[in-house]
Amino acid sequence: MTSQPSDPRGPGRSHCRRSPRRPRGLRATAVLGVLALTAGLASCGTGADAEADDSRRLLLGHGAEPGNPRSLAAEHFSERVAEETDGRIEAQVLGQESLGSDSDMMVSVASGTLDMSVNSQGPFSPVVPEANLVGLPFLFENSEHAYEVIDGEAGDHLAAEAEERGYHVLAWWDNGVRDITNSTRPIEDVEDLRGLQIRTPDDPMTIDIFRSLGASPTPMAFGELYLGLRQGAVDGQENPVVNIHSSSLHEVQDHLAVTGHKYELNPFVISTQTWATLDEEDQELLSELAIEARDHQRALMQKQTEEIYSEYEDTLEVTHPDREAFREATGDVYESWRQEHPEFYELITEAAEQTRATHEEDAP
Repeated sequence: MTSQPSDPRGPGRSHCRRSPRRPRGLRATAVLGVLALTAGLASCGTGADAEADDSRRLLLGHGAEPGNPRSLAAEHFSERVAEETDGRIEAQVLGQESLGSDSDMMVSVASGTLDMSVNSQGPFSPVVPEANLVGLPFLFENSEHAYEVIDGEAGDHLAAEAEERGYHVLAWWDNGVRDITNSTRPIEDVEDLRGLQIRTPDDPMTIDIFRSLGASPTPMAFGELYLGLRQGAVDGQENPVVNIHSSSLHEVQDHLAVTGHKYELNPFVISTQTWATLDEEDQELLSELAIEARDHQRALMQKQTEEIYSEYEDTLEVTHPDREAFREATGDVYESWRQEHPEFYELITEAAEQTRATHEEDAP
């Protein structure tokens, strides 16, 4: 992914009128329009006004729906930035893929046309290929196990790699442990997945996992998933239940299999071009508030996950397949990714094993 130089943004707070939000149908036009509008707003207060006003607007994009922990924590981060800077820095949040898909936003952050994004592991992985290994099947017993590993040396390694490619990692937020839904049959064992068309993100690790389980992985943009399920373009999908619920995918699915087959993170990244324009004090403040918002988001994920599991026991047919059988069926995935990234493979798998015993009793 190649960074493109972008025009510097003026530091002044804008008092220009904002255009109404554009419909999402014309995605490419809307993305370009919103980014151009925002760049204009950010640069309106140049000249004499800028000398008297050092305020900044930073645009933060994400793809989550309202009520999703990622969305709620992004708003929390924005509020805390405004509080701690007395409004001098504004983190303007635009969610629901209004600035394009997660992949689109990763490109925009690299080019400097988008300041920040709470993104997804799949689109982050082409930038830092080792990040794929965070999603090794059944690597973590639960989310807390993943936190312990990702907040350590493994996460530091990924952040250093991202920095070289135009992304400063502010924090690793939680995209949850993933389960499987479908509208064809309940999944009791590995054989029940055979032949099912399962929507996956365009993520090589997830595709490898579902191929090893005998399913037919079908990459599809998340924004197209509800319609794809309703129209039968795919039989099912895999996601954390929080994402399933906030996007109402349960309305077009009958069966939930609590497999916990994969953990994913949400990288909260800021363009290194934007980062370089901030003084050291503001950099420290944004880093602290991103960690604070991370903890808030993780707590929301845990709370909502428990509540949604309880709700789905009454509304869907829920199964709890034997994790060990699924782990054995996906063993070949480990070998192929070990060969791809041997050093990081050793780092993350050893860290996971060293901390596994304290989390095994809490596995889903």
